[in-house]
Amino acid sequence: MTTKGVPMQTLCGWGRYPRSQAQVEPVWSASDVQRRLAGRQGRPVLARGEGRSYGDASLNRDGWCLDCVPADRFLGFDAQRGRLHAEAGVTLEQVLHTLVPRGWFMPVTPGTQYPTLGGCVACDVHGKSRFPLGHYLRRLHLVLADGREVSCSPTEKPDLFWATVGGMGLTGVITSVELDLMKIESSYVKYEGLKAPNLEGIFRLLEETPAELMTVAWIDCLAQGRSLGRSILMRGRFAKQSELASARQRREPLAVPRKLKIAVPFDFPELALNPLSMHAFNLVYYGKHPRRLETIMDYDSFFYPLDSILHWNRGYGRRGMLQYQFLIPPPHSFEGVRAVLEAIAKTGKASFLAVLKKFGPMKNPAPLSFPEPGYFLALDFPVGDGSILKHMDEWDRLVLKFGGRLYLAKDSRMQRKTFERMYPRLKEWKRARAKYDPQGVFASDMGRRLGLVGG
Repeated sequence: MTTKGVPMQTLCGWGRYPRSQAQVEPVWSASDVQRRLAGRQGRPVLARGEGRSYGDASLNRDGWCLDCVPADRFLGFDAQRGRLHAEAGVTLEQVLHTLVPRGWFMPVTPGTQYPTLGGCVACDVHGKSRFPLGHYLRRLHLVLADGREVSCSPTEKPDLFWATVGGMGLTGVITSVELDLMKIESSYVKYEGLKAPNLEGIFRLLEETPAELMTVAWIDCLAQGRSLGRSILMRGRFAKQSELASARQRREPLAVPRKLKIAVPFDFPELALNPLSMHAFNLVYYGKHPRRLETIMDYDSFFYPLDSILHWNRGYGRRGMLQYQFLIPPPHSFEGVRAVLEAIAKTGKASFLAVLKKFGPMKNPAPLSFPEPGYFLALDFPVGDGSILKHMDEWDRLVLKFGGRLYLAKDSRMQRKTFERMYPRLKEWKRARAKYDPQGVFASDMGRRLGLVGG
């Protein structure tokens, strides 16, 4: 199927599930976006970056996907305030390789440095920091459905700004981003790893951790009984130059790590990730870690350990993977996380990667943004034969019971009614969407599935 000589391409997110076809057109500038919108032939449009969201957020079946990766120029940097202005196609890797040697780092980064800035805004990414990216954004530049170029900020068109932050690309095409970076003395992290024997222990450590430390915990999702939730807390802060250990570190305190990477060359057999192999891995990983470990490490090792393995998503088999990432707010955070973790452990389903984190106190103005005060747990599962989907429906009911929500950037199967209950400010977002895209030009597979857009 083609239109004007542009063939359909089969696309997927990082989870490689689901897949759908769309026509893909690269864009280099706002004028390119305007031309594509003018020639859309009545079909829906979606901006797409590196496709690092997991599910169907960056898919647009039988519509147009505008490939924004070519729009990757730096437009300005204020070294006094640490304010960066860059096009939406710039990746976090490009930002870090350019500005770490000057003593600046992203204030918030997810677990990979390969997403684009536009994608990070659309998903309002979070990481080991207590706040999401939206907390540090100062201005966004977009092309709206009618072709107008507009700017918005927390004080200028705030309804558009906050609907776009975490809005999954459904309010317009982000063309450039202005945000404040974080000043650093070195590119190394002073790291501390602590073992926790169970869920009570890791919650206690997270509660005691100072807010200024960047923190996350690896959790053994297969452990049960008294060991339910046994974990390793991983926390750190950027090291001062005076704290650097080796002569090489002191000689180049702002060095960008240059590491050899390995690649997963093919899809693993689906039997490779099973409860037995995962249980064995978890036992070894937890067992070999010291009760307390303190060291200095480069930022790659702390923030992006999986980036050293290219195409690691192939390890989940040809049918792909699903991430289940949920948040439970206080005062039921512990009770809710424990209930869902117990339900997951009882299924025997294996998660190779499971992380627990606490969000700090905040008032999040973005109606579709995931972060709010509380604890979140994220787990990856192979799609396999699809039986995991029924379990996830059951987990959804538990999350709802405790007033929680799922993260849209990782979702590919949540039901519309569940979503509407999890995001009580949905009507506020829809009002902004109707104001700036009354004809429903922008759409995605996720948007249609969850009722964010028509069709």
